[in-house]
Amino acid sequence: MPTQFITEGATKLEVPELERFRTRAGDYAPSLTPVFYNPQMEFCRDISVSAVQVLAGELGNIRVCDSLAGVGARGLRYAKEVEGVAKVIANDRSREAFELAKRNVELNGLASLVEVLNEDANVLLWGNRGRFDFVDLDPFGSPAPFVDAACAALSRKGMLAITATDTAPLSGTHVKACLRRYGAKPLKTEYCHELGIRILIGFVQRVAGKHELALAPVLAHATRHYFRVYLRARRGAQRADELLAQQGYVSHCSACGRRRFTQGMAAGLPSSCECGSEFVHAGPLWLGRLMDRAFVHEVAGDLVKRNFKFGQQELVLLSRCAEEAEGPPAFYDLHGVARRAGASPPKIIEFIAKLRERGYFASRTHFSGTGFRTDAPMDEIVKIFKSA
Repeated sequence: MPTQFITEGATKLEVPELERFRTRAGDYAPSLTPVFYNPQMEFCRDISVSAVQVLAGELGNIRVCDSLAGVGARGLRYAKEVEGVAKVIANDRSREAFELAKRNVELNGLASLVEVLNEDANVLLWGNRGRFDFVDLDPFGSPAPFVDAACAALSRKGMLAITATDTAPLSGTHVKACLRRYGAKPLKTEYCHELGIRILIGFVQRVAGKHELALAPVLAHATRHYFRVYLRARRGAQRADELLAQQGYVSHCSACGRRRFTQGMAAGLPSSCECGSEFVHAGPLWLGRLMDRAFVHEVAGDLVKRNFKFGQQELVLLSRCAEEAEGPPAFYDLHGVARRAGASPPKIIEFIAKLRERGYFASRTHFSGTGFRTDAPMDEIVKIFKSA
């Protein structure tokens, strides 16, 4: 396999030669390489480094598992760029990936800190119950097959980070696939990516509940082709029950844009909107907050100290996440409201200011450049919209 040397953050990596694995359209295709490496995920890995640093700053001497390591990019970056990491396991069942990851460990002088394994991820995680403070699931496709084992391997106060690239099923394009993998019905709406992340979180929490583990999201973002969520662990049946009580359903009216939130797994769902049209439903999914503002600020505070290539873009994302952190579920789209209201869309900043003047929560959202999040009722949104 032809390879090349690159640098991410402060970490040197030997990776598949990018020019050799391109589609006919000229795009680099990670799925074509003998050992998986996606350069587009550097943005995500940068944020992960800062998130792990925040965790290490709190717990100290943490044990990290990069369970689906590929060339070892995530695990090696945690070992080299995060202070307070005691041990990193970088694992991949591919023999070629195992050999390349070992060379990358030597390249960075991390042999005393990083152990490279060549095992099935589920076998590794089940065999290390409660041993890891940070477990990273970054698969090609759905993380669903690995969540149960990851929950078992997580320590009492650890953090689980999950990437999902099967965004089409989660966002309502392939409904049956979402039902099979996550036990939930998605919905194709203007906020479908938010629903997808909430379905993913809800699924992970239900799996964690079997382990009497409560997993609360502290950061979640939809970027490019993937969803990424960070969930903080707390042990205890009561804590798990309290989180599960915040799951439920979103009922959406395609005619007027109203949405209703119903908490509870067995609760009755509304059938008709007050405008007379029928509701369609998504769920079960997580209805609580997607972000912990304090955690997001800490991650941004660490990231600003680093000289990452995409640092400014990453800070913009985190700033938007912090802004919307305490808002309600299911954002609105400016153009969608304009279409239903029969009016031209105002400037989004001015519109948000008017909502705030009237005492409502209002923010922009990282999910969409034309999206806004508010707890104002639909009638009030349309009224302010027309006056703006």
